[in-house]
Amino acid sequence: MISSIVGSIRLVDLQYTIGRKGYSFPAHRHSIFEFMYIISGTLHKWVNEQPLSLNAGDCLVIKPGQYHHTPPTPHEAEWFVLHFEIEDKTIHEILQMLPYPVITQEEEESIHLFVRSFIAKYGYFLHNLTGEQASKPAESKYTAVQMLKVQSAILSLIGLLATYAYTRTEELGLASAQPAVKPSQIHLAHEAAYWIEKQAAHNMRIGELAAQLHVDRCHLATSFKKVYGVSPRHYLTQVKMRRAKELLIDTDWSVEKIAEELQFSSPSHFVKFFHKAAGQTPFRFRNHSR
Repeated sequence: MISSIVGSIRLVDLQYTIGRKGYSFPAHRHSIFEFMYIISGTLHKWVNEQPLSLNAGDCLVIKPGQYHHTPPTPHEAEWFVLHFEIEDKTIHEILQMLPYPVITQEEEESIHLFVRSFIAKYGYFLHNLTGEQASKPAESKYTAVQMLKVQSAILSLIGLLATYAYTRTEELGLASAQPAVKPSQIHLAHEAAYWIEKQAAHNMRIGELAAQLHVDRCHLATSFKKVYGVSPRHYLTQVKMRRAKELLIDTDWSVEKIAEELQFSSPSHFVKFFHKAAGQTPFRFRNHSR
């Protein structure tokens, strides 16, 4: 006999979005899991400074604490997003062990088919559901029953994700292995990445960041490289380069104004920095990118 089973999964929100050409979302992070499914079109994402291209049928799993943003979309795209928390530590650990954030339709068709079925069954209901109805489903018996079905379906989806993650870690021999990176190091690296993103334009020094986080600089550098594969200094360079490229493409600002915005000591210093990192001048990059 099995009794008293409690599985706590909190659905923070469900979102259905049609992103018009030029749609973007600023860099941010959160302490919950995010699941995204691309219904149509192509969507570009950056997760922990890693560029990703998502096509129809692809899924994306963003782990708690990971910094991510959506650059301007070149064409219209349509996607479904779910944010959730998991109380069960084992399931939480299994999802944390996902080796790569993108799950293609070819890799795991069951997830693709499930999400398509979910949207077909509940898309119209959710689209027409008001915020007041969602927060007080008991006031309508029909809404209460439908919301229970939605929650049940989402629980099944998370079960599919956990099954996929467990199977993949088994195949790669990671399920029984001791984690190479301690949870405390992951937390420290994510915290450091957050502040690097937030203060990239303020000439941040890594020593100052370590002091701000109350850790030794060497420990910060070691933990950061284990999690992100690069040093904090290199990560900072990537962030500044990304922002410089965005400003060169999305605005008509002069090099002088961009250098000032990113707080370089002079326009010439910015040009040297950009040329060293990109292999071409800001002027050449702008001309070839438009």
